[in-house]
Amino acid sequence: MRQVKIAVLGSQGQVGQSFKQIANQYSAYSFDFFDRDRLDILDKNALAKTLLGVDYKYVINCAAYTKVDQAESESAICMAVNAMACQYLTEIMRDTEMRLVHFSSDYLYHQYNGFPLKESDNPNPQSVYARSKYEGEKIIRNSAVPSLIIRTSWVVSPFGHNFVKTMIKLGNEKPCINVVNDQYGSITYAYDLANTVMLILEKVSSNPDLLPAFNDTYNYANEGIITWYDIATAIMKLKHLPCDVFPLCTKEYSTAAVRPQWSVLSKRKIKNQFNIEIPHWFTSLKACLANL
Repeated sequence: MRQVKIAVLGSQGQVGQSFKQIANQYSAYSFDFFDRDRLDILDKNALAKTLLGVDYKYVINCAAYTKVDQAESESAICMAVNAMACQYLTEIMRDTEMRLVHFSSDYLYHQYNGFPLKESDNPNPQSVYARSKYEGEKIIRNSAVPSLIIRTSWVVSPFGHNFVKTMIKLGNEKPCINVVNDQYGSITYAYDLANTVMLILEKVSSNPDLLPAFNDTYNYANEGIITWYDIATAIMKLKHLPCDVFPLCTKEYSTAAVRPQWSVLSKRKIKNQFNIEIPHWFTSLKACLANL
């Protein structure tokens, strides 16, 4: 059987590296991984030469500008990576058979209505980063390219810089730390996210009637509702670190970019549409720690 070819952009990020981690589990697919040194997503000519030179079925865009606070003073590069690159991709992929997978963010919701946030809720981006992710989404949705857009929250993994690794470092260095306890959401374990994407691709490949469902926007995060304080406390306990964690209010922790206090995502749509199960955050946190 001929393998389905997939190009993974931004392969050095948390999600990109997670696709590398699981690639050998999916023998029906052939992966090409492109980091920034191998392929600059802001170089449209290089993008076109690479993507049109191989018979790719899917392009998975893991490339993103994610320095949320730094984006406030680097708006141009943030918008270029998170939005203009989407314009380049969709222009190149238009009139081909390629399909796009793209990752977005809980930051663009920025609202609280007492319920988990649904994909149909009106976006209210409050930072440069949030606006850039929303612009990228709009560009993709307005294109003619079949595209799966997945909004995630609080991505963690054994790779790169993330909250879990920071907490372990601080837990080994300090007797106590203060962590925000009034922002609510859940982690997204990048390994779970990558596997979920591949499960969706398998379902679409075996059932072409699911292509309209693929061409849509979905939330994804691990199950449960927690705060950053809850995660930090769990990490110290699971890693047996002698570091006390104390709660801190958002207003006591100044950042350049405003954070959403409610990032609880409804996953009903993606679970029902593709018949998938999502692990609980604590289960996935333990798996993440075991892989560090």
